[in-house]
Amino acid sequence: MEEEEAPDVICELENVQGLVDALTAVRWKRQQDAVLELSEHGIVLIVEESGCLQAKVYLKRELFIRYDYNARGGRPRFGVSLGHFVDCLNAFSVPAGQSISSLVQIQYPGPDMQLLLKSVDSLDASICAEIRTRIPDTIAWDYNFEPAGANPLTFTVKL
Repeated sequence: MEEEEAPDVICELENVQGLVDALTAVRWKRQQDAVLELSEHGIVLIVEESGCLQAKVYLKRELFIRYDYNARGGRPRFGVSLGHFVDCLNAFSVPAGQSISSLVQIQYPGPDMQLLLKSVDSLDASICAEIRTRIPDTIAWDYNFEPAGANPLTFTVKL
């Protein structure tokens, strides 16, 4: 009998609204693609526009209430439609003013290399989403516009 291999990452998030807000901030156009890179430190989402504008959203493992990283042989990278990802996450949002929270599990890869989202704490409803992934066309490079030896200007957005 063949032993089933563990997914590269399984993580759980208590409230997706902050994540939805962060991803919406880097969604510059309707048909925006993104590359996700998984690591033991968390998830990095990278978007580029015309090879001259790049944004990264860092989702540190501390953001999640559970973060199990099991990938072997390098950091998994895959592309997704940012619009589909945000729309699927929105399905798990809890309306403002409600005191209940919705625990959402994110898993990669699924049986067909898809990104899986599902509610894991609801007793009366089950929400699941499968997002098709693709191999990224290009590797997103870190842009360096500063002269050699200069300290780059940076800013950080924390969730």
